[in-house]
Amino acid sequence: MDRRSVVASVSTLGLALLAPFAKAEAALRKKIFSANPPSTPPAVYSPAVAYGNLLFLAGKSSRSAAPGEIHADAKWVFDELEKELKNAGSSMEKVLKVNVALSDIKDYAALNEIFAARFPKEPPVRTTIVAANPRGTTIEIDLVAYI
Repeated sequence: MDRRSVVASVSTLGLALLAPFAKAEAALRKKIFSANPPSTPPAVYSPAVAYGNLLFLAGKSSRSAAPGEIHADAKWVFDELEKELKNAGSSMEKVLKVNVALSDIKDYAALNEIFAARFPKEPPVRTTIVAANPRGTTIEIDLVAYI
């Protein structure tokens, strides 16, 4: 076998070995999901973005819920997140990671109760912080799930 044949064989073998990676890369596309229903005025961010089979949901806050009661606020926020998950072809059972921002640390025990009820089997990873939430809301939650 001459040198050109060897180089051609090695090149063909290299391309064959890399083909699965090229297919995987082609399957990984960013997809933006619009709000359902559309928000007025339109948000300055995407409510949900998928990359491959991962789905990232923007934070939802209790601003549209009755203010001041963590149980009602958290239920409203989780219900809104669930709508976004379904809109993108996912579900609460496919949630991997949840980030929670509470405006008052006193609501932490109640959050644990709410979280346990919402995720009774195999709960996702969670990070909880206390933060000054916008417009005086009691809670804001964002999450990562798979499709």
